[in-house]
Amino acid sequence: MRIRRAVRPLAWTLLACLLLTAGWAVYMVTDPLASHRQQAVQQQLHQQWRSAPPAAAVRAHLTAGDRGSGTRAAGSDPIQLETSQPFALIRVPAFGRTWQFAIVEGTGASQLALGPGHVPGTGLPGRPGNFVVAAHDVTAGNPFLHLRILHKPDKIYIRTRNYLYKYVVTSERVVKYTDVGVEYPVPGHPRQAPSRARITLITCTPVTLAFTPWRIVVTGELVRASARK
Repeated sequence: MRIRRAVRPLAWTLLACLLLTAGWAVYMVTDPLASHRQQAVQQQLHQQWRSAPPAAAVRAHLTAGDRGSGTRAAGSDPIQLETSQPFALIRVPAFGRTWQFAIVEGTGASQLALGPGHVPGTGLPGRPGNFVVAAHDVTAGNPFLHLRILHKPDKIYIRTRNYLYKYVVTSERVVKYTDVGVEYPVPGHPRQAPSRARITLITCTPVTLAFTPWRIVVTGELVRASARK
């Protein structure tokens, strides 16, 4: 009887811990404040765009720069990157009609808490290279929860101040988290100069709140760049 009385408080303590853990897990997955954070970031982005130069002026500036430098900037626009600051929107129709997130610069914990983050040092939208975006599968609004369902020829849209870029998924795979080759300008080819504009989306797998050494990697290629008025 004494043993039973001694064990009972321990059992209740363990049950309380399990309930608290489960509750915390549910809170992290649902993250009721995530939508507010992301909405604020999107509002900030739209305010930046409203104060930016008109698209026509940007295109004229790029054209003049092309003549002077001999480079081709058609289908791209100047993007100022600042850690934790938004610079583009991503939309994936396969994730739902209303699915849309702002992309911020950086993939640290504070940046990914806001939503998808651009991997520093990788390419930019519409330009030759590899525009790499990482995001959580759960927490922070669960932006890439369904990344595993993307397959060729699903579409990925990136919207900047002056352009709308359309990418088509070309491949999807699971790799170890140490496989940095997926982030190269030409994925898997560290010394090859890029001639195409690519996008790569990355998240953890399987779905878990704990660390996992595996990543889902979805890669697409640019098929159209449309100037926005």
